[in-house]
Amino acid sequence: MNLKEIYAYYSGEDIRNFITNFSKNREVTGVLRNGNFSQRPNVILYPNDVLAMAKTGVVEFHGSLERWSQPMSLGSESYDKLRIGWDLILDIDCKLFEHGKIASEALIWALKKHGISNVFIKFTGGTGFHIGIPWESFPDKVDYKPSVNQYPDLARKIIFYLKEFARERFEGKILRKYPAEDLSRQVNKPLGKILTEEGIDPYEIVDVDPILISPRHFFRLPYSINRKTFLVSLPMKTNELEEFKKMDAKPEKVKIKEGFLDTHKREEADTLVLQSSDWWAMKSADEKHEIIDGQLEKLRRSGYRWISQEDLKKFKTMSPQKRQRIFVPEKLFPPCLKNISGGLTDGRKRSLFTLLNFLRSSNWNWEDIEKYVNEWNEKNKPPLRENYVRSQIRWHRARSKQILPPNCLHPGWYEDFGVCDPDATCGGKEKSVKNPVNYGSRKLRGKRQAKK
Repeated sequence: MNLKEIYAYYSGEDIRNFITNFSKNREVTGVLRNGNFSQRPNVILYPNDVLAMAKTGVVEFHGSLERWSQPMSLGSESYDKLRIGWDLILDIDCKLFEHGKIASEALIWALKKHGISNVFIKFTGGTGFHIGIPWESFPDKVDYKPSVNQYPDLARKIIFYLKEFARERFEGKILRKYPAEDLSRQVNKPLGKILTEEGIDPYEIVDVDPILISPRHFFRLPYSINRKTFLVSLPMKTNELEEFKKMDAKPEKVKIKEGFLDTHKREEADTLVLQSSDWWAMKSADEKHEIIDGQLEKLRRSGYRWISQEDLKKFKTMSPQKRQRIFVPEKLFPPCLKNISGGLTDGRKRSLFTLLNFLRSSNWNWEDIEKYVNEWNEKNKPPLRENYVRSQIRWHRARSKQILPPNCLHPGWYEDFGVCDPDATCGGKEKSVKNPVNYGSRKLRGKRQAKK
């Protein structure tokens, strides 16, 4: 599809109205053809807002899992104050479309077994599916604490639990359709990685990752186009899943027939919440670590990040080798990067180069890098031109080879524009840290040695 055809699709009154109504109380962002995200935070208040974003080259529309009283006022310190709800979305991530259908059927079955009648599903437009339960289905309080403030931890526990509940059904159904050897070839994994003592691990075939659920997490909105396939993220009835074909989601075929997360029965997810909370509470600390480790291993292979406090604690106890594919949080940035992050009057272009390479070397994903860099640029006096920042992000993103930021003692860099302020972890005046990316692991190592 070209941009004119994309604009024509979003010009449909029913499409614009649906996206507008669904976006109420949500943070919304657009995704351009090259994968870059538009400005955040953003909202859609009127149908013409959809058209205005499409005019700028937006192909996809993404919205937050969380619902906010004032999405445009979001900041890390205001999340709990502004959050008024959150929807549970199971993201079925798979290489083959048919694998995703089997996994989705098993998880829908699991939800209905827990008494939930208002289960929603939509095609992502790629190979997978999104299964959802609306916020209104959840109890107001869990363990005497407001459910609204238990995001993302409660959502993660529910998904971990559902995966285990549906495991046997999912494994049986996928093995009835595909031998293990075929599955190994289809997902390009060694057979030994898939096999278990009793059969296969179906979540090596299709992943449903709770760790990726995080504050301000986005998902593709229903009836949005997928920029890679130009198919629509199409809602359907759960009983239509088996017969659904990808081509049913071609834009020219799409009509608004189904809603998404738009009906509920008050607190019908009580049983699911209670059983998942009890299941998690009965797990020993070692079992919890083993469950999380399984997900983290998949994240390490994918280069993703996470930001919950529990995961951050795990990060701090990992060896440097295990941390190689893990996100480095902002609290572990070296002094020079913290000084850069506060905004500059001098050295802005050199600092942009440094930031992009530091964040990439610290295993941040590109969505978060782009957001961080754009917010940083607003603090500069004056800011760099937006076109320049975009071109630099695009250039760095296109490079297959990852490069480090300049070394600490490199002439013309950190000392030259006044951001080098070495602390004890840097080695003080000795400056024994060679490169800013080494700072985080050294700081953690020093803390562990101090505890000993």
